[in-house]
Amino acid sequence: MQRNSYKAEKGATYWLSGLSGAGKSTLSEAVKKRLDKELGDDKQVFILDGDIIRTGLNKGLGFSAEDRAENIRRIGEVSKLFNMAGKIVFVAFISPYKEGRDQAKNLHKEAGLEFIETHISASLEVCEGRDVKGLYKKARAGIIPKFTGISDPFEAPECPDLNVNTGNLTLDGASQVVINDMIERGVLSKLTKPRVVQSLVKEDAEKMAMAKTLPRVDIDEMQVQYLQTIADGWAFPLKRFMNELELLESIQMKTVTDENGEVHLLSCPITMHVKEEQKVALEQEKKIAIWYKDECYAVINEPCFFENRKEEIVSRVFGVFSGEHSGAQPIMAQGEWLVSGASMDFLKRVTFNDGMDKYRYTPQEISDLIKAKNADAVYAFQVRNPLHNGHCLLLNDTRQQLIKQGYKNPILLLHPLGGWCKDDDVPLADRMAQH
Repeated sequence: MQRNSYKAEKGATYWLSGLSGAGKSTLSEAVKKRLDKELGDDKQVFILDGDIIRTGLNKGLGFSAEDRAENIRRIGEVSKLFNMAGKIVFVAFISPYKEGRDQAKNLHKEAGLEFIETHISASLEVCEGRDVKGLYKKARAGIIPKFTGISDPFEAPECPDLNVNTGNLTLDGASQVVINDMIERGVLSKLTKPRVVQSLVKEDAEKMAMAKTLPRVDIDEMQVQYLQTIADGWAFPLKRFMNELELLESIQMKTVTDENGEVHLLSCPITMHVKEEQKVALEQEKKIAIWYKDECYAVINEPCFFENRKEEIVSRVFGVFSGEHSGAQPIMAQGEWLVSGASMDFLKRVTFNDGMDKYRYTPQEISDLIKAKNADAVYAFQVRNPLHNGHCLLLNDTRQQLIKQGYKNPILLLHPLGGWCKDDDVPLADRMAQH
């Protein structure tokens, strides 16, 4: 079920003025399409488009100064009515004269209504280069008289409430500028907040002492990396190793469904394996302790065992089956059984004492760092190689694109892959020093 992302808090008129071809209608339609979905209501946002209005309400008006003024006066009144009804309305009109725009603005202000003069500021060169309707070509040839920007003036807003240069922004980027402005002005409010998953590790001396008396399974390095992923909160909604149903959903659908029926993307099988003799020895136990390098880290409560269908897992995850595949090799070396349980207790945070533990943040620790840096946007990049010039160009350009969208302090979250990759990969310590 689609959850609404925003709530419309009040009416607003976004008056989009700009040259023909600047993208007023295109931008209005893109924002409406997005808000229709994210508000869950296709009747909250309306578009008053200059070309369409001239075929109906303003059909009898021409392009003289007087007719242009009347065109704007009428649409100012109509947009005011939508606004008063609590609707968000986009007025996509060239509206070339300051006097007409000011008249519409004052009409709204006198009624205490939100009016945002928005300059769609693509340059004449950009607009003429687009010329989808061939109007500039006709205007240059003298076929269309009094064409704004060619043979008739356009009085660009000197201090618009919002400036959107569609010549420098993608359509998605320009849409985000408008939506960000709506949030800042209280026209929209966010219904969703970023989820910050808490660590599952609960240190308890009494439980740890008890765990050390339980039957134990010693796991390998790849398994302890999975254990760390779950315990630190990175495998949400998992709170233990995958059971058989979760594993099947993950490899077939690339998702895991939580206890509330909500579906989450999770395409990596996070499982724990044991050998046949371990399964036989442990299948009657109520609790099993998990150890790594003589350290006890967790307890599986009410363990259950199911077949480790290695070929199926490899085929579904990697789309190919070959014992030579670098991802298949560690899976094919696993035991014959997988083990999960009703629940798990995580008693100690996993550390590797390799000089890299200081970089292994939990979701909460990253959230705290983002707040400390006063970031208003975060862009993430995952990499298993040293950064090269192409990476840096991409990351710098991403930051500049976010700034163009109105963000003040976007920061980079770099995610170097620190677990097992391939034997010939650049070592993690060397990559971290380069990063």
